Amino acid sequence: MPLLAEIKEILKLEKLDGYFLPRNNMFLGEDIHPAENKILKLTGFSGSAGTLLIKTQGRSILFVDGRYALQAPLETDSQEIEVVCTAQTPMLKWLQENLPQKFRLGYNPQCLSIKDVEQFQQKLPDIQWVATAEKVEPSMPLIKGRIFEHNIEFSGISREEKIGAVLDFLAPTDAAGWLFCAADSVSWLLNLRAKCLPDTPIIRGYVLIERNGNTTLFGGNLDFGNKEYPLSTYPLEALENVLKKFKKQSLYIDEYKTPQLINTLFAKYKIEALHHKDIAETAKAIKNRIELEGIRRAHIRDGVAVVNFLYWLENNGLGKTEMEIVAELHNFRQKQEHYFSESFETIAAFGSNGAIVHYQPSTKSNKALQNGSLLLLDSGAQYYDGTTDITRTLAIGEPTEEMKQNYTTVLKGHINISRAVFPQGTSGQSLDALARLPLWKQGLNYAHGTGHGVGCFLNVHEGPQGISTSYSPYPLSVGMITSIEPGYYKEGCYGIRIENLVEIVESKQKGMLCFSPLTLVPYDRKLINKAQLTPAEISWINDYHARVFAALSPKIIGATKDWLKKACAKL
Repeated sequence: MPLLAEIKEILKLEKLDGYFLPRNNMFLGEDIHPAENKILKLTGFSGSAGTLLIKTQGRSILFVDGRYALQAPLETDSQEIEVVCTAQTPMLKWLQENLPQKFRLGYNPQCLSIKDVEQFQQKLPDIQWVATAEKVEPSMPLIKGRIFEHNIEFSGISREEKIGAVLDFLAPTDAAGWLFCAADSVSWLLNLRAKCLPDTPIIRGYVLIERNGNTTLFGGNLDFGNKEYPLSTYPLEALENVLKKFKKQSLYIDEYKTPQLINTLFAKYKIEALHHKDIAETAKAIKNRIELEGIRRAHIRDGVAVVNFLYWLENNGLGKTEMEIVAELHNFRQKQEHYFSESFETIAAFGSNGAIVHYQPSTKSNKALQNGSLLLLDSGAQYYDGTTDITRTLAIGEPTEEMKQNYTTVLKGHINISRAVFPQGTSGQSLDALARLPLWKQGLNYAHGTGHGVGCFLNVHEGPQGISTSYSPYPLSVGMITSIEPGYYKEGCYGIRIENLVEIVESKQKGMLCFSPLTLVPYDRKLINKAQLTPAEISWINDYHARVFAALSPKIIGATKDWLKKACAKL
């Protein structure tokens, strides 16, 4: 890809005033191959979310959310890049207030959804959005990865049954079919996974399911090895030719998950787009019985790995670097049954690095562990039967009273929402404040969501549910998995985050729901100020630790088991 200065020259030749570059690909998700990370190549910013507005004249604008407010300025050149945190200034508001009328703004129609383009054009009527990418963004190399079946012992529901549910939806309509463009939905529908991305086993493809049952997978460099795949497969560039046969017919799509380029093809062949929420996304969010059983087993194995690591850390951690910590934790995890990969790049952030919410260690920033500060460790794994994601904040040496007070405040928020009982139909947005209240009382807060959905051997960040202050109306339902992860970050000093994954289950109270812990790892007792806790909070911690010990102790031996017993003792 051309450098930033070269792109600006190309934009001038194309008579464009700017170029709008989100950090994604034609599947519109955050999970991209490193070779596709255009924003990293152009700016040095390594975060998992962001949008770059390349301006022909002057500094370009990098929009990041609250997780990256500290990280982005550290990784970018302030003479070339101005960082705008959308937690303070929403991107749309900034564009409305700062772009002049008749501003000609190029974009890649493969990398913006139909809904994104529609909303931008409605809210910015004086901006000329120009669909162009060929010269600014040369075609990326096809990413090859071996595709394999996600066996029924792990998926719980066959591909035929999932496709059948789509056909049931189509049957009473006049639609000719449904085109799914979200890679995780396609992976789930077809019970397929791939070793393509470093941490996410999704296949990179679209699938067209016709009302007569014909199912066609479109993908780049599809590699099934020596196995024959029972469904029709075509390269992605063949999609247009296949769509031609639906001229003057209608197809369902999700406008939030379908690239604008598809909208252009529909218009070209007079195909009516029927907009509907991706029914695969909503179906896969509610895990079936087999998935839930596997996810619970995966968390037991993951807990064993993390506890073995924590015992090692307590005895060997001093002087070790963040990168050595990442490698050692990986070594413990990869020994577990059904291990496939990490579920994201491990965040091992010591001392002041912990205040950078999604910090990842590098040779430039790699701190060594020393007495008197905190290690924030956010990590997870992909197992064939489940996806894990856990954060623990650990005292290295003796913590200060301030550290203990702030940790315990975050823990109170973590417990507060973990104990919640709520009516069926409640959205995550309605519960978010429960995690923040103890922090708010101390004048503290955190600039990220409280919880995200998690897939089953799929994306570690999965919709449609979420727990945050942002508008998230989708109701929490039995069988969904979500994280609970409040935090506090003291710039230049340390960071605190406590994260469990939980399963949404029926409460003992009729018509009510609650959370059941999946993550099974003790909290750091050295950081808990018991005097700050209520009797109910102490009881919750003791019950949780008893659950951890009961689940893990049969699988842990020797001195590590003694360590676990002490870590899980009653407060």
